Formats: sequence, C-alpha cells, structure tokens
Amino acid sequence: MDYDEVGDVDGVPVRVPIDDSYRTCSECGADCYPDPGITVEGQGARIAFVCAEHGVNAVVDPFEGQR
Repeated sequence: MDYDEVGDVDGVPVRVPIDDSYRTCSECGADCYPDPGITVEGQGARIAFVCAEHGVNAVVDPFEGQR
C-alpha cells in the first residue's frame, strides 16, 4: 500500500493511504468497517477492514514504515 506523508506529530511522521481502496470490498464494493481487534502479540498494531457480508477485506499496519 502506498502512503502520502502529511506532516508529523512531535517528530513522528503522519502517513495516510493514497487511496481508499483498502476499505472497499473487492467482491461487492461496500464500505468496510474498521476492526482493530486482530492484533498479534509482538507484531504491532493492525486494523482489519471487514465487509459485513464477505468478511475481512484488508489488513492495514499504520506503523509498517516505522519498524
């Protein structure tokens, strides 16, 4: 996934995805809802975007570039 850096907070870069395709269901085109409950211990923060009909569509790690 590609990101655009929009500034920083206390020296930590703030990045946002360039497009919103990560939250659009690839099967039905619905807007997926975020579910931060899929974290794996020791693997950092991850957010799943879940379609109500088709399940998990994408998993985003907002701190991927910081590891």
